[in-house]
Parts: sequence; structure tokens; C-alpha cells
Amino acid sequence: MFKINAENTQSWNIQFRPMFGELVRNLVKERNDVILVVADSGRACRCDGFEECPNQFIDCGIAEQNMVGVAAGLAHCGKKPITFGFAPFASERGFEQIRIDVAYSNLNVIIVGSEGGVGMGTQGVTHFGWEDVAVMRSLPNMTVLCPADHAELIKCLEASLNLNGPVYIRMNGGIPKPVYREDYDFKVGKGILHKKGKDINIIATGPLVSKALEAADILDAEGIFAGVVDMHTIKPLDEKLIFELAGEARLMLTIEEHSVVNGLGTAVADVLSTSGSGCRLIKMGFPDQYPHTVSPYDVMMSDYGLTAENLVVTIKEGLGR
Repeated sequence: MFKINAENTQSWNIQFRPMFGELVRNLVKERNDVILVVADSGRACRCDGFEECPNQFIDCGIAEQNMVGVAAGLAHCGKKPITFGFAPFASERGFEQIRIDVAYSNLNVIIVGSEGGVGMGTQGVTHFGWEDVAVMRSLPNMTVLCPADHAELIKCLEASLNLNGPVYIRMNGGIPKPVYREDYDFKVGKGILHKKGKDINIIATGPLVSKALEAADILDAEGIFAGVVDMHTIKPLDEKLIFELAGEARLMLTIEEHSVVNGLGTAVADVLSTSGSGCRLIKMGFPDQYPHTVSPYDVMMSDYGLTAENLVVTIKEGLGR
């Protein structure tokens, strides 16, 4: 299996965007079939061309539909194109082309959406990936990944390069808190069980995995036993693990930086509805309405209750504590 060389990464204390840029700069040196295709978004990931391999970078200008079409053409020619843009533009502005040229054709195109959720903060709703997961997981043949930290971003990119078929990698905003400090086993479609809970099991995705682990530690100290799963693959979902956890505790909670409509929570609810376990589900995420005002990223995350402290409160209420 192909492995990405991350030894030359200058700093891990950065946002997903520049980390992605550094990884791709190393990647194109190792594989001449990988081509980065952007829509005037190269500077956003600090990657505006490659000096040593200039033919592996294509800027399509502010034209996401064209970006997807170019990537599809490259995939038809046996290349491994990676498209990059902010989440709503990468996934929705070129949706028709993604649906027909990539998903329907089942091509090896990796679509990277940056700043998912409210990662763009004061830039406003036009730049928010509020519903990108819902859109992308609706497509047949599409794999949807959401890394918890930089180590898992590397795993997602490696796995995507080894898969046959289209992949959407959703990178959230902010500087992710490290969850994985040592190498670990990563498989597409297999959630990572950090701990199993007797009272509740938290299924988290993206950087909210670290928040879920913080909340579980707080709850454990209070005699409430909470499990945590990193559901890095939202499609295909690890149904076997969900069935297993549904039989362990009477309550399950999903947390995601995405609308509660048709995201991770809905995907888990679809599985639970067939489990026959009687396990209740609480969905935490963004409500089914857009914000009327915007704030810096961390403020918006707090306003929507996507913090470890609010997670603890919600769980206690759900358990009747």
C-alpha cells in the first residue's frame, strides 16, 4: 500500500489547509500520476504550483465545474487527480459534474473540501460547508471521509490513492487537536473504537473526536461511562460497529460539524432504525436553518454547542442526570 512521506512537514500546529498543501507537495514528487487541480484555490492551501514538477498542477480559475471536468478527463487517462476548494464550492458548485462525470462514471477522482462546517467563520454562509456531507453521501459510488487530525488526514489521502472510485475528503476548520500520536490501523468503512461505554456511546467525526474524548473523561470522573468512536468514514458507514454499540448502552449520541439533516447523525439513525435494540439517539450538529449572523470560528462552534462542556451537559440531560 502506498504511504505518504510526511517527514518534511514543517509544523503540525497548523490548520488542515496548509497541512494538505505540504502533503501534496511531497506527494507529487513521489508519484507522477498525481495531479492537483484547483479553482483559483491553490494559495488557500499554500500550494500554488510545484517548482520541480509543474505539469502536475492545474489551475482552472474560478470555475469549479470546469475543475471537476478536467479532473474527470485526467482520471480517464489513468491519472490520480486531486481537486481542492472550500467545502461548499468543491462539493456543491460543481455538483452536476461530480454526479455525472465522476460518480456516475465511477472515476478515481479525489475531491477535497476545506473548511467544512463553519470553518470560514466571518466569511459567512456562502463559504460554510453546512450541508456538503449530505450532498456527497447521496451519490452512488462516492466514499466520504472526514479526518480527526493531521495524522488521520494522511491516512485518508493514502487510502484514497489506493481506492478505485471517487472520494470526498472533508477537512474542517481550525487547528485540529492531535488525536493520534502514534501509527495506527486505518481502514475505510471501519470506525475506530477508542473506548466502549456502558451508559452512552458517542459517535464523532472530524476534529470533534477530540471533544468527544474530553467529554468522556469528564463523564467517567463523575461515574458516567461513555464510549467514543471516531467515525472517519461517513460513507460507507460501519454498520456492524453501530449494531454492536446499540446493544451495549441505552443511549447513543452523534456529534458533527454539519447540519443534523442527512449528515452523520442521519446515517447512524438509518442503521439504528433496523437494529431492534431500542437504543435512543441524540444528534448534535447545526440546526436545520442557516445562521442570521456570523462570528469567528471558535465562537460559532461554542454558540452551536459543539464543545466538550456542552457535550457533557447534553449527555447528562439525555440520561436524566
